[in-house]
Amino acid sequence: MEQKLVFNSKLYVERATLRGSLLLLGLFALQAAGVYAIMWDHGLLGHFKPSLYQGILVVSLGLVLLVKGLSYGLLYLGYDKEERGIARVRADFIHSWLNVNYMLAFLVPMLLLPTFMSLFSSMKSIIHMIQPFYLDEFLMRADRFIHFGHDPWRITHAIFGTAGLSVMLNYFYNLWFFIMFSYVLWQIVNVRFGRKRLQFLIAFILIWTIIGVVLATLLSSAGPVYYGDIVGDKSIYGPLMERLHQFDQQYKDSFFGIYALNMQDMLWADYLKNDTSIGSGISAMPSMHVAMASLLYFSGRQVSKYIGYGMLIFLILIDIGSVHLGWHYAVDGYVSILLTWVIWHFSGWLAGRVYGAGETT
Repeated sequence: MEQKLVFNSKLYVERATLRGSLLLLGLFALQAAGVYAIMWDHGLLGHFKPSLYQGILVVSLGLVLLVKGLSYGLLYLGYDKEERGIARVRADFIHSWLNVNYMLAFLVPMLLLPTFMSLFSSMKSIIHMIQPFYLDEFLMRADRFIHFGHDPWRITHAIFGTAGLSVMLNYFYNLWFFIMFSYVLWQIVNVRFGRKRLQFLIAFILIWTIIGVVLATLLSSAGPVYYGDIVGDKSIYGPLMERLHQFDQQYKDSFFGIYALNMQDMLWADYLKNDTSIGSGISAMPSMHVAMASLLYFSGRQVSKYIGYGMLIFLILIDIGSVHLGWHYAVDGYVSILLTWVIWHFSGWLAGRVYGAGETT
């Protein structure tokens, strides 16, 4: 079968690009319809806020234009003088970017991801209204069972039990959003990655939806930091939080500190007010931080072994930090890694169906 839909000599769309874009559009539409239906059924449409992250779209497009401009500027300076000129610039941009095939593949995820993430935050903010937190005590006991009777946070603090190392873990944990955001933009822009790119984007959408919404609701839990308030027993994780506050006090007059503590207080305040805003919502099992770090590792090693090594280190630090800082039970991360691996391979199968046996780009 012809791999392109050709309208004229300068206007064409790769069939794989068209099929992939339609698949992504379908996944976006299912997520939006699902969130709307759930909120409507529970009388919570006041929390349906599809524009929470629209500001990210402007930032993203600005970053893309800046990086594209700088990259092309360096390329252009490498041309011989006789090759330079408006005609060459026009030809380069039409060939590599300003054409229907590229713009379709680029614009579908770029324009829809901010709404997708807004609806995820909207849904995460109401998990406790649909399914009150009930699993924390079970997860605490599961952690102890898996770790031979020990609370995992005591293990991480035995290894990283200083203020400096705790601040380091907190730094990488906070860096998570920037690294994830940058990697997603990089994948969206690099249409030439083809099947690998589509596999990443499918997995990205499915992970946020399946792990971050469906399973987070079914396995509703708040996490160690809120264990005392939810379960009523502060003896298990109270010492952890006291220890983190003590570490934070050592940096009270500096730029550094355990920033997680402020964020945890803000999330708890939003929870008490039933508020929906950027980043709001409490959910422990499964861990989206670990799930996304796992996805970056699976995808990164597919692009380059060195990117893979870097993302593996990042995954390990995020997994440790999630326990060390009181965000998650250790089992939250283990489950997330396993589920992400399954979704990653399923997404690869879907991407393979889109591209077909003969289309490897």
